[in-house]
Amino acid sequence: MKLMIIWGSSRQGRGGGVVSDWVKRHAEADGRLEVDFVDLRELNLPFFDEPLSPFTLASENKDYTNAEGKAWAERVGRAEGVLLITPEYNHGPPAVLKNALDWVGREWLDKPVAFVSYGSTAGGARAVEQLRSITIELGLIQVANPIHFFFYRQAFGEDGEPAHPGTNDNLKKMFDELLRLHGIFSASKNQA
Repeated sequence: MKLMIIWGSSRQGRGGGVVSDWVKRHAEADGRLEVDFVDLRELNLPFFDEPLSPFTLASENKDYTNAEGKAWAERVGRAEGVLLITPEYNHGPPAVLKNALDWVGREWLDKPVAFVSYGSTAGGARAVEQLRSITIELGLIQVANPIHFFFYRQAFGEDGEPAHPGTNDNLKKMFDELLRLHGIFSASKNQA
């Protein structure tokens, strides 16, 4: 499965590098996944400003006016599953992540999505709750159990692995569920 991993932070001094490195490393080691890692700081996508929504563009058979937005939608279209890594800013996901989601319409449809978050008090749980409603609206199919890292605790060891011994197992279960959902929705598309 072609898995797009999106790290949803672009701020200076961001603290989630250990989280995104961990997810990426384990995804690349899983022989079932072909990883497209997206660091939104490097993507440098402008704020969404198209005259029509991405879904309306598709339904009216029109194209993006912005080349970066068009390229981003095409890249998302090649993915078969998505894993969002998000910090929590002011009880929600960063604007840069919401913007990346907003640029794309039908390319999100029926793709499984999973969530890994990090933060201080709530470990990014409130950001994930908001992303759940956003991704439902975009037509993504959600993996049930997210992974949250509470940075006020010692979340990772010096080896870059989570301090809690079961977390690697939880990530593998997340990959398993992404693959299972992808298989279900791929089969239903082929039967249609």
